[in-house]
Amino acid sequence: MTDGAEQTLAIANLKARYCAAADLAASDPVQAHALFADIFAADFVGHYGMGPLVGAQAITDFLCTAIAGNSLWVLHMLHSPRIAIEGDHATGDWTVLVKLKRRESGAVDTVMGRYSDHFRLTPKGWRIDKVTFDRLE
Repeated sequence: MTDGAEQTLAIANLKARYCAAADLAASDPVQAHALFADIFAADFVGHYGMGPLVGAQAITDFLCTAIAGNSLWVLHMLHSPRIAIEGDHATGDWTVLVKLKRRESGAVDTVMGRYSDHFRLTPKGWRIDKVTFDRLE
């Protein structure tokens, strides 16, 4: 496997770990917090449609409380990845489909949208340093 292919796979696996941790947050927020520690850059910036989230702690708290706190379970499914690497930086675009069951009503909802991510290679491997989520209504 070429270095480019290995780096692309590492980025895809990083995004898969993001989704797995986000899904776990509904049932085990403590473990999800621990998993997120190896996913985000310290200077992370996230745009999820309600103002920017700045810093790794802000995004971790958001995913483990605001999103997962209202759900009994969450299941992220990513599709159609497009990853471009330029040196120590990369971008990734994904189509996402999320199914979740609401705690209060028991309703199963569907969220669809697109992620547009930026990644940075650090001494500890690739980290997500920016996420923009555009929800499709």
